[in-house]
Amino acid sequence: MPLQRIQKLIARYGRASRRKAEELIRDGRVRVDGITIKDFGTKVPEDALIEVDGTVINKNVRKIYLLLNKPAGWLCSKRDTKGRKLVYDLVEGSYGEMGLFTVGRLDYMSEGLLLLTNDGRFAQAIGHPSGEIVKEYEVTASAPIPYNLIDAWKKGVYIKTMRYAISGWRKVSETTAVISLHEGKNREIRILFASIAVGIARLKRIAIGSLALGDLAPGVYRELLPEELEELVPGLHNSPLSSE
Repeated sequence: MPLQRIQKLIARYGRASRRKAEELIRDGRVRVDGITIKDFGTKVPEDALIEVDGTVINKNVRKIYLLLNKPAGWLCSKRDTKGRKLVYDLVEGSYGEMGLFTVGRLDYMSEGLLLLTNDGRFAQAIGHPSGEIVKEYEVTASAPIPYNLIDAWKKGVYIKTMRYAISGWRKVSETTAVISLHEGKNREIRILFASIAVGIARLKRIAIGSLALGDLAPGVYRELLPEELEELVPGLHNSPLSSE
């Protein structure tokens, strides 16, 4: 089970911001499995019992799994010094107090399927390459796509000492393709297309594993259905931190 910094978990469960969580830790107000924590760098299992001022903050926490159609021009970040729009501002009501975070990211100008959750196990299962969950991206290029070059990406290519590889592709039109990835490095598709001097006019994630974006409008979100969760990550409902 992955370990997380204690202040990150406190923020995730909606008890306080990370900065405020550090103050709570410094003041000796945080205990993990009955032990007072005073080191900001402490990493603990996600199923550890966390108390703040004697109150358990992660017992019976309802797990949230949201599918959001991220519009282009929104940032996957909790804050931004440039004043850009944040995807968390699209999530309304009590969801904003549930310690949500994005499962991976879409860059600022990319759009499409984005998952938000407060369940670390779910995020790990989706994001880790060992899960081999395929992500599909619809790419609209600014010029005809040289598909013979894209096919070579399945074997892997090196760009500035970094290896990039796709799982597969399919042609939609002369200028549009669907690219599949198992492991998505930062801006991977944009870097690959730049390496063959083809600009990207639009980049949209349309699927993660069995989960498709469908006809959800940009900026709109919904909770995943239990059957969607089970198909995407079998056995997830057996998590020890389940609210059931």
